[in-house]
Amino acid sequence: MCAMSDFEIRANNIETAIQSARQRVEDFGYSCDSPEETVSRVVGMFITWLTASEEARQQDINNNATFTKNVIQALPVNDDSSWETYIMPQPTSTLRERAESLWGIRVAYTHGDGNIDLIKNTKNKQYALNSQNILEGVLVENNRLILSEGVYHEAIRTMVQIRDVLS
Repeated sequence: MCAMSDFEIRANNIETAIQSARQRVEDFGYSCDSPEETVSRVVGMFITWLTASEEARQQDINNNATFTKNVIQALPVNDDSSWETYIMPQPTSTLRERAESLWGIRVAYTHGDGNIDLIKNTKNKQYALNSQNILEGVLVENNRLILSEGVYHEAIRTMVQIRDVLS
């Protein structure tokens, strides 16, 4: 694998910058909003940025591009065995399933602050619900996504792989 791309460097730098969110809220935040809630929202915003970056890249190629059409549907249902390894240990999910999960998280956070009940599109709702079975660091409690720092690495590396596969 070659050196990190500008995108991956930027994503890792953003991850590093926001990793202190939990500690900052514990030390200086308001007690009526738990550190877990804040971290979940920050991680949701980060995943929103990751998916938006790829959607924007696709729109540079084709003005009518969307994440669902030009990323999710463009990925094969099954991974190609000739692809490089991007995540260790290797995930049990496919690249397409991880892309669907990241999209579901994005929709949940942009449409309802993590509340899956507020997602109108049934396919997007299913992506959000399934995300806990696909990505480390994702839980669903009372139809609300709870995201932890455990999802960062897999989310970043998934987007790096998507960029390589769809190049």
